[in-house]
Amino acid sequence: MTMGEAVAKRIDEYLIIKNWSLYKLSKESLLPLSTLKNLYYKHTKSPTLSVVFRISETFGITPIEFLSSDLFDTQNLDLM
Repeated sequence: MTMGEAVAKRIDEYLIIKNWSLYKLSKESLLPLSTLKNLYYKHTKSPTLSVVFRISETFGITPIEFLSSDLFDTQNLDLM
């Protein structure tokens, strides 16, 4: 799985927890909806740290909390 796919799955987990749509995440995070759609629908293979940080902050968690998932275990990621 690519880093982008892992981030997309993690976003999906938090959208469900918060009962939010991508549109709501876009409005709350001030990130363009197109950026979030590209990430969520796995068109982005390597999201930037600034985007991950902004998303984490918007969900009310730290980037460390966002990344503390088995999704980000190096055995699960294709880092090439």
